[in-house]
Amino acid sequence: MTTETAALEAKLQEVDGSIDELASKGEFELLASRLASDFRYNHSTGASQDQAEWLEGLKPLVGRRNRITSNIRVEVHGDVGVAMGDLDIVWGDGRHNYDRYVRVYHLQDGRWLAVSQRTVPAHDRAPPTP
Repeated sequence: MTTETAALEAKLQEVDGSIDELASKGEFELLASRLASDFRYNHSTGASQDQAEWLEGLKPLVGRRNRITSNIRVEVHGDVGVAMGDLDIVWGDGRHNYDRYVRVYHLQDGRWLAVSQRTVPAHDRAPPTP
């Protein structure tokens, strides 16, 4: 691995780790700056939203839940980056959703911008029910 590739991977890891934190905190302007204009969010339910729809849908959820990523892995393929990991949705009322996600990024003018995300349920991560 070259030094340049290692630096791109480190930056991608940093950007990806911030996406759900910004969504949870309601920092939508900064979040939008990390998303491509044609960004698509594909939910674990099968619903698909463009950038504006996804950001608007997040607004009423601020303070009600946290989006927590873990086990993030990244790959760099030229100007395309792929990030994947676990995503927990932890609600203030005690509910907990266990998901996995894949985000695809494009390197534009030296910045990683997310172009697509697919989230799927990860039932194998949930604790057994009594």
